[in-house]
Amino acid sequence: MFKKAIFTLLLSGLPFVANMALAVENQISEFSDSAIVIGDQTPIDLNSATAEQLMTLKGIGKKKAQAIITYREKHHGFQRIEELEQVKGIGPKLLSSNLARLSINNIVQPANFSAETQMPLNRTPYMTPE
Repeated sequence: MFKKAIFTLLLSGLPFVANMALAVENQISEFSDSAIVIGDQTPIDLNSATAEQLMTLKGIGKKKAQAIITYREKHHGFQRIEELEQVKGIGPKLLSSNLARLSINNIVQPANFSAETQMPLNRTPYMTPE
């Protein structure tokens, strides 16, 4: 008799457990979808990003975004991500908090760069004596 009562209780609770599992699964699915939208992890290319794109980084406002663009134009682009620390107002802490989102895909060559010689045009290649 006791076994039958326990068995009946377990069976009566089964639909409840199944509904709870389904509800939890739906919540996890909704959370996953919203996390993708909320957590913008789009990579930012330092050599092509607009001010608006740069401002999506942690701690980067309008002035720092403009400083990054000014530095990029003055130095013909970034060669390494760590070079971002050379921009006024950006230190190691700010760089490390944004490092996962930063990239350098399109290195901008200087205007006086010659693809034929692989050297700036204002320099002469090293000549070996004959």
